[in-house]
Amino acid sequence: MRPPRTPRRRDAASPQTAGAFNPGDPVEVLPDEPGLRGAHFAAVVVGPSTKPRGYTVEYDALLESEGSDRKLREALPARSLRPRPPPASGEAPAAHAVVDALHDDAWWLGVALGGADGAGKVKVCFPETREVMEFDAADIRPHLEWAGGEWRSPDSMEIPKTMPYTKGMQIEVSKLEDDSVVAWLPAVVAKIIWKNNLLVEYTVSKSDGIALSEEIVDVKHVRPCPPQASAIRFCMNDEVEAFQGGGWWLGVITDVHPELKYTFKPAHLGVEVKLSQKLLRLRYDWVDGQWIQESQNALKPKFTQGVKVEVCSDDEGFRGAWFEATVLKSAGSKFLVEYATLKADDETKPLTEAVEARHIRPSPPHIPVVNGFKLLDEVDAFCNDGWWVGVVSKVISNQKYMVYFRPWKEEMEFEHGQLRFHSDWMGGRWMRASPALEM
Repeated sequence: MRPPRTPRRRDAASPQTAGAFNPGDPVEVLPDEPGLRGAHFAAVVVGPSTKPRGYTVEYDALLESEGSDRKLREALPARSLRPRPPPASGEAPAAHAVVDALHDDAWWLGVALGGADGAGKVKVCFPETREVMEFDAADIRPHLEWAGGEWRSPDSMEIPKTMPYTKGMQIEVSKLEDDSVVAWLPAVVAKIIWKNNLLVEYTVSKSDGIALSEEIVDVKHVRPCPPQASAIRFCMNDEVEAFQGGGWWLGVITDVHPELKYTFKPAHLGVEVKLSQKLLRLRYDWVDGQWIQESQNALKPKFTQGVKVEVCSDDEGFRGAWFEATVLKSAGSKFLVEYATLKADDETKPLTEAVEARHIRPSPPHIPVVNGFKLLDEVDAFCNDGWWVGVVSKVISNQKYMVYFRPWKEEMEFEHGQLRFHSDWMGGRWMRASPALEM
């Protein structure tokens, strides 16, 4: 967290309201630059500017250059300015309160870890950088947002609808070394803290139970639990994650042994270890809301004549469903298939159709159901001649279930034999969905 020491070029223009600020008005500058987001620099308006359209300001504490005694002046777009907030009441912040902390000539957005201690010090964490620093209580103020011409506390503002995580959701949090991800640690969302911050509780299995420790992190350090393999044997050079020391560490398979054992080489450590299959999983990266497989040995299925497959469609009303079929023949990137349940227009013969490779997948493996399906299990339900993905919303008995379909916000009742565990065909392997699902 370092303030700018020389003027920065900002070319973006934004409309301003005439007369919003006058020369001499005290303001705060909110830079929109990497490394400075979340900072508020005190300044005074000198006058309007045209390039960019906004105002020229003079900073209270920033100088033109090192060793200079002249205060830095800078032309800024109107959107980078706000009035100075009212004076703080002086009350100690509550635990997990959103605050500003005075550091390096600016007020930085953070989260208080509790009130002042006996020495008048307050600990503040900065979720984006994951730093924790100690401040004098006098250098802490409640954070306020200037919205619609009035000051608002984060407590009075809604959590953004783009927040992908909810309280109680099982997630994984990155472990960083030198700004690189070296492992993913299982955790649970304990609290959502405005705007993009989460209080997470790490879950580490111990012989005497479950030990919890917590941290406040920005959502950029978090991902959902990755999909799980329904059945897999690893190959040489597979990029995998190995469970060690309470987390999933990134690495690669360097040797394959009998009895489902493998030599694993961590990506950020030089020591190889021999592990059983149950402590390994394929590496998947969470990119733009999707899982991307990093394995170098993705399997490519061969859809030859007579192979049983499943086919999906992009047509309205059929998205999300998979229909059983048999391959009749292949032609380039397309396959002629005969459906098991869909009928041709005459309603007497099975429907045949040419489908593209992206719409076809192998038949999913049979996954035994032990002690029935459970609440929130992600399943495929056989309905209207196809398999439709849903979530078990109610267990009526060990033979009857209610299934909720998110796209239509509808529930339907199914017999046990009409359901199967949902799996996704990803990167040439069958993967079970994460068990931690939200309705």
